[in-house]
Amino acid sequence: SYWNAASFNTPSSYLHFSTFQGETSADISFYFKTSAPYEAGDSMTSITRKSAGRDAYVGAPTVVSFSFDVGNGPVELNVHTPSPLNDDQWHRVSAERNTKEAILQLDQKFREVRAAPTQGHTRLELYSQLYVGAAGGQRGFLGCIRSLKMNGVTLDLEERAKVTPGVKPGCSGHCTSFAMYCRNGGKCVEKYNGYSCDCASTAYDGPFCSKDVGGYFEAGTLIKYNLIPEGIGASSSLDERNIIRNLPVESNLTREELTFSFSTSSSPSLLVYVSSKTQDYMAVVLHHNEPFAIDIDQRNLANGQPHTINISRVERDIQVQTRSEILQTRARRSDMK
Repeated sequence: SYWNAASFNTPSSYLHFSTFQGETSADISFYFKTSAPYEAGDSMTSITRKSAGRDAYVGAPTVVSFSFDVGNGPVELNVHTPSPLNDDQWHRVSAERNTKEAILQLDQKFREVRAAPTQGHTRLELYSQLYVGAAGGQRGFLGCIRSLKMNGVTLDLEERAKVTPGVKPGCSGHCTSFAMYCRNGGKCVEKYNGYSCDCASTAYDGPFCSKDVGGYFEAGTLIKYNLIPEGIGASSSLDERNIIRNLPVESNLTREELTFSFSTSSSPSLLVYVSSKTQDYMAVVLHHNEPFAIDIDQRNLANGQPHTINISRVERDIQVQTRSEILQTRARRSDMK
């Protein structure tokens, strides 16, 4: 229900739901996001009776208002923000009214409280439907609303939006607001009703690419994987041509992609080594002075701190990337395969 959302695409778009009971107390909360320019006030939710009602709307780019009338005349609460709210970021609005007071809160930062009058009417009698979007002759809301709750009950915006012209279920642009939560180089991926973090190019896992999936190696220890397809590794006499002929069709011998993170206080250190039954091999080593070595960083990487390495080879082009620097070089050895 947290991501149950609807997008309002025209100024006249709205959703409607049955009314709710809020005679002595009622509360409403929702998130909204918009980049539309301000024009005379954008109504977001509204429910009325003939002479009294309640309404929440954006009265200006920096103002959210909550108004109601229980028979004693209209009451309006306003919260002001230092920066415009049509910034394409999510903002949370909550409003509550009871016999003692009315409260309007925005983003858990800005708040206004108004005490109820000591005399007069106190019961809020609502008969009309609840309108989300355009209502009461006001210009409708352009943007996205999600997690709309009335008296603690989440309304199904997506289901109603599926059958309502001018309104679409779900929201787009989640990564605009939440990409920062994908850690360690994880990529934010837009989804129909939210977002996810793609950790494939990182050395981390979990919903936010923050779970370390590494291991601790004592000196002289290693983990070995057999990358040769099943059925080929059983024979030790196969030459290079036989191996290539038996590789899967999708295999690509002209490129490699390698990504990992490490931290160590010792050098020289062999980090990764991959070889075949031929003379081909690839090694990633700290402080190694071979004829074909790439010095990717002048800093000391054996400082006990985490470092991320990305290596990409396409034919004779090699790209090596550290967390903060990129070095590209072209292989010039004629015997490199």
